[in-house]
Order: sequence, then C-alpha cells, then structure tokens
Amino acid sequence: MTDELVRCARALVSGETREDYAFVVRDGRIVASGDFLDVRGLGRELQARSFPADRLVVPGFINGHSHAYQILLRGWADDWPFAKWRNEALYRVVPQLTPDDVYWTFVAAFSEMLAAGITTVAEFFYLNGAGNERAEAAIRAARDAGIRLILARTWMDATYAPPEFCETADVAAQRTLELMQRYPDANVCVAPHSLHAASPEMIRSAAEFSRRFECMLHIHVAEAPYEGEETIARFGSTPIALLDELGALTERTVAVHAIHLSEPEKEMLARAGARVVHNPMTNQYLGDGICDVVGLRSLAVPIALGTDADIRPSLIDEMRSTALLAKLRSFDGSALTARAAFAMGTREGARALGLDAGDLLDGGPADYVVLDASGIDPWSPESNALVYRGQDAWVQATFVNGRRVYFGEASPLARRARSETALIAKRLCGL
Repeated sequence: MTDELVRCARALVSGETREDYAFVVRDGRIVASGDFLDVRGLGRELQARSFPADRLVVPGFINGHSHAYQILLRGWADDWPFAKWRNEALYRVVPQLTPDDVYWTFVAAFSEMLAAGITTVAEFFYLNGAGNERAEAAIRAARDAGIRLILARTWMDATYAPPEFCETADVAAQRTLELMQRYPDANVCVAPHSLHAASPEMIRSAAEFSRRFECMLHIHVAEAPYEGEETIARFGSTPIALLDELGALTERTVAVHAIHLSEPEKEMLARAGARVVHNPMTNQYLGDGICDVVGLRSLAVPIALGTDADIRPSLIDEMRSTALLAKLRSFDGSALTARAAFAMGTREGARALGLDAGDLLDGGPADYVVLDASGIDPWSPESNALVYRGQDAWVQATFVNGRRVYFGEASPLARRARSETALIAKRLCGL
C-alpha cells in the first residue's frame, strides 16, 4: 500500500464530473477528498501523483458475479442451448481442474478484469467437493493478481451435479468457516448455488450460517423460467417466496439474476432489504431474459452488475448493456440513464454486495481507474461517453488499495497465466 496525495484534473465522483479534485491515501484508504486547494495541506508530506486533463479518474468498477473458470469455455462452447452448454462444457471441463489449473486460470481471468478497470470481483466458486484446496488457489490468484476478492463459497448437494461440486451442509459449513478464519481479506461469504442445485435443508443451513456469522448470502435465483415452474410444482411457492420460507430472504441476500419475477416477488425482495446482481451480457449470451432493473430500482433494491460467464469480463460492456436492455424492455429511451448504469457498476454495486467502496470519497478504499479521455467529445458528459462509447482500451492504469496493479500492459504474471491457461484449455477441452 502506498500513502500519497492523488490530484486529478478530471474525475467522476458520485457520478458527477469534478475538476482539480484530489484525495489523500493512507494505508490503502481515502482519508480526505475534495477540491485540491482544500485537500493538499492534509497530504503535504506525502508523495504526490497527478493526472492531467486528458485522463479521467473514476472509481474502480465492481464485478458482482463471476465464474472465472468459465473463460475456458468461451469460443468453442458458444451458441449452444443452456442444457448442452452446462452438461457438455461446464460439467465436463470444470470438475477436471486441479488446484494449479484453478490458480493459473483465475490469474488470467482476474488480470483481464484489472485491465478492464475492475477492482473488485465477487467470485461464485463451486468447485468445493474435494475440500478447500481449489478455493485457496482462487484466493491466492486474486492476491497475486492484485484484485479485491469476495469469495462467494458455494454450497451444492444436487444429485445431478458432478460430485466435485457437492458436499453435505455440515461439511460445507465447516469448510466455509475455515476459509473465513484463514483468509479474512478474501471476504468469504456463503453461496447456496440455487433452489434447484441446493436442497431446501442446505439452503436453510446456509441462511443460518449467514445470520450467525453476519456474512452475505449469494444465490442464483429466477435465472430462467423453468425455475419458477419447478418450485411451484415441487413446493407450491414461487422462487422468492420459497427463499422467504427457508429463512434465506433477508437484508444479507444477494439474488443473482432475478429475471423471471412477478411484481409481488419484486416487492418481497424490496421489503426484505435484499439485493440483486444483474448480468446482462451473460443473460443475452444464454438467452435467459432481461431483468427488470428499472422496476427493482424504483423499489429501492440495490443492484450490482456482474460478468458471470466471463465471455468478456468488461464492466463497461455490462453498464452499456444494462442501459440499452432497460430501454428495450420498457420501449422507452429514457428508462435508464447512463449515470444510473454507471452507479450500478460502481457505488450502487458495492452497496449491493455489502461493501464500502465504489466511489472516490473519504473512508472508502483507494480503488480507482485512470482512463484515456482523449476519445471523449468536449460536449459530452463523461458518464455518458463512458457508458455508451467507452472501451476497455481506454483503461490506462488500475489501482487497488492505492497500489497500481495494472499499467497499460499485461504483467509478467499475467502473460505467464495466459500461456498456462492456453495449455490447460488444450488439455481439458480437446482444443
């Protein structure tokens, strides 16, 4: 971590453009921020870092949902129906990953994220059937790459899932607690996979674990129409109502996808104080549908954005898709603004995950991104330009905890990870 005074000729703070903005970084956190003339005295003894007007400094992007090992599936498993993609690609390849394979694949995926300005990732990790060794490799990969990690440690016990994914609720709880105690910086939380891949008993246990240890509970919910049909047929309840019956619908609940919901279900989410992660690129890729982000936000449900299958881990893409799909769903070009989409990719996304991050204000981590602003039209608001016309290539540098972890080109570790991952794909995917 570096203590320094950061001066920005242009910055996006809480979605608004600020000129000659500055913040003081100590021990990886922002301890003071505001106009440079007001802040400079608080960091007078510190090393200064300055960004000129052709650079735009923005908060680090928040990736609310990722399966990093799925970068191994992209390309050769495209354009398949979901059942084939899951059974013949996901379930065939991922169970074969060794801890070393996980490490290199995750370094490669996390390095791509950092190059796209993503400073925090919630990794939904379900390769736990043989113990914590693979999860520990994922945590080590995040640490070495330099990204902030939330490890959503998955619980699964479905009989149809590969045994490499499955364990009992008691074993899952023990192993999750071990990770929480051993890796406090990994923000370990509980993640019963879904209403179809975790039994009601397991979801109840996960909810109790979440309450007892005051951690978030991530769960895939209402991703496709079949889930609602199945829960009604088996339990006589819709997905959100079933979560509530199982004690798993609280202010700690992070509902991933939440696409196929009735209006009463959306209201239930809001009353419980639950949160949602929207994954627009993957939802399009798999043909899942369009989440009603406009309706959910009108009910004050916090929404994060996620890259999910990581076909291209870009929060700029996710922000753009979020805005455009909301307009398309509503038949209204004003339905969701660029500024709202940017908030979901930064400060609102952080709030949805239970993090104090996603902005350039006092108290938060010094996670920020430096963009090449030369492609921004002088007459365009910066947030609009970034969401509708931005490119990952605009990212010039990425900082996590005030430390520069990406600086315009792949690091030696990232280059090696890319090569190692290519070999892993060739071995496991038959490419």
